[in-house]
Amino acid sequence: MRRRFTLIEVVAAVAVLALSLTGLLQLLTQSQLRIANAEEKWREMHMLTQAAEYLLMIPEANDLHVPDEVFPYEDYLIDCTVTDADGLPEEFNGQSGQLPLKKWTITLIRAADRRERLSVAIDRLGYGEAADEP
Repeated sequence: MRRRFTLIEVVAAVAVLALSLTGLLQLLTQSQLRIANAEEKWREMHMLTQAAEYLLMIPEANDLHVPDEVFPYEDYLIDCTVTDADGLPEEFNGQSGQLPLKKWTITLIRAADRRERLSVAIDRLGYGEAADEP
């Protein structure tokens, strides 16, 4: 005896199959977007770290330019500003013989739209500035 399927059963089976395939394809698309986003964030963090390591090796804050040999990325820029560090108790400021604490803010900027992508703030002693003699 042969079993025949009705039109409603066939349509229901095709609908269930279509829904499951749609969900699977949507999951794959979202996964690809998340992987691409994670790769871009990792790449940008690597670029920022590379520039920060170079900038922290230079002794003085006079020339804050990162050479192309160190930062060969044409579609990104590095901006570095040096200010006095915040948060030190007043009794530690202005002591004789003490090097000043500076805050280095290093920012990665996308050149196409001049949008800030990542930034890191590092407190560092100002070795290029002479400390007050006792």
